[in-house]
Amino acid sequence: MKISLTLLDIGIIILYFLLIGFAGIFATRKTSKIAVEQEMDFILAGRKLTLPFFVASLVATWYGNILGIGEFVYRYGLVAWFCFGIVYYISALFYALFVSRRIRSSPFQTIAEQIESKFGKTSGVIASFVLLIITFPSIYVLMVGVFINLFTGLNILFSIIIGTFLTFAYIGYGGFKSNVFTNSLQFILMYLGFGIFLFFSLSYINYDFNVFHKLPNSHLKFFGNVSWQFIISWVFISLQTFVDPSFFQRCSSARSEKIARKGILASIFFWFIFDSMTIMTGLIGRALLPNIDPLFTYPLLMEKVVPPIYKGIVLVSMLATIISTLESYTFLSSLIIGKDILKYFKIGDNFSIKVRIRFGLIITAISSILIAFAIPSAIEIIYKTSSIAVPSLFYPFLFSFSKKQKISNRQANFIILSSAIITFLFILSKDLPIPLFRNFAFFHTLFAFEPMVFGFIWSTIITFSIMLYKRFKDSATTTLRV
Repeated sequence: MKISLTLLDIGIIILYFLLIGFAGIFATRKTSKIAVEQEMDFILAGRKLTLPFFVASLVATWYGNILGIGEFVYRYGLVAWFCFGIVYYISALFYALFVSRRIRSSPFQTIAEQIESKFGKTSGVIASFVLLIITFPSIYVLMVGVFINLFTGLNILFSIIIGTFLTFAYIGYGGFKSNVFTNSLQFILMYLGFGIFLFFSLSYINYDFNVFHKLPNSHLKFFGNVSWQFIISWVFISLQTFVDPSFFQRCSSARSEKIARKGILASIFFWFIFDSMTIMTGLIGRALLPNIDPLFTYPLLMEKVVPPIYKGIVLVSMLATIISTLESYTFLSSLIIGKDILKYFKIGDNFSIKVRIRFGLIITAISSILIAFAIPSAIEIIYKTSSIAVPSLFYPFLFSFSKKQKISNRQANFIILSSAIITFLFILSKDLPIPLFRNFAFFHTLFAFEPMVFGFIWSTIITFSIMLYKRFKDSATTTLRV
């Protein structure tokens, strides 16, 4: 598949890449000469993030899998609003009300450091490796490569390399400041492009919503025809918000605790607006294009309904949703490697943190290109294993802010490791052909849940069992003393 573009469309796309490159470099025009402040600028934008930049950066980072959203709407319909929207709004609301203030008042710069401060170095390094699974950007590197391939016809390897270089260069130069500036530009492009996309989609059907009668009946039901296990699984998946390093980094970078809280609340509003546009557009795509590969719902609908010049803007909008997330997770992955992992193993101690993060950037770039091109099936594995982070880190992360030692260092290590292993085993077992078990109703029901659910149940049982035992033991000790 190749999208037909005019020279003006191609010019708009080239201009987009020039603009984000300029924005990434422009962000570092005022850099402190003091080493400590330089480090703070590079990692947390000097902890001076204002409300507009906070919102724009957070909103843009949260929409990397735009092709996946189109595919989901095409397959399942309106239930996408629940799975990709409502459950995440609720998780973000709780994060804003109960976690954001604690992060901003904490002196630590990463989740691994936060966990290490409470449960020791071993917990910190285990957490950093788990978080690396979430932040590793191979999926987004592949998506950008696919888009470049769509409108240039270049070999997929060259497309991946070009997309990676264009994104990684200015992030390595300017760090988080560059990330915030380019995210803010892409925030504007996301809404502008999808607003245009929705306008032309509605114009194509003459605002005749009877076209939705062509949809399967389930597509217009709020919960569709998916199973209750499917719905519950997405509730658990949304809890990734609590251990997502992009939320932590932005709250930590905010100018104040109020900005961190208000920024997330404002982001929920903007997510709702963007979800409204993407879901409506996706439903129109399902009605007009009944027999296509669902993954290409948006590109194929764009090809059908959007005229030249505007097509370049819409394509840039889709690219912006992916690249904004790619930038953020590229930097976070490099930060985890350079600041958390290399520090733990005492590698590169003689170099500054900026040099170590840039080294992490090189590792991230090379690994992402190799994985995205050589073994694209590994992309799916990485996507699935990202569910490991929620059950393994959820409780240790929240308890790291508690003044009381609710669980010991060893117990925290056990919760993180055992929950990760349990989740991973369910990931493997779900993909293995076990016809004997699948024939039984109980196992059929069991495997309808996402592996994260089992990992989260395990971590909840273990965590609260430890806390109840500790409380019982403390109570018994107090009784004996009396």
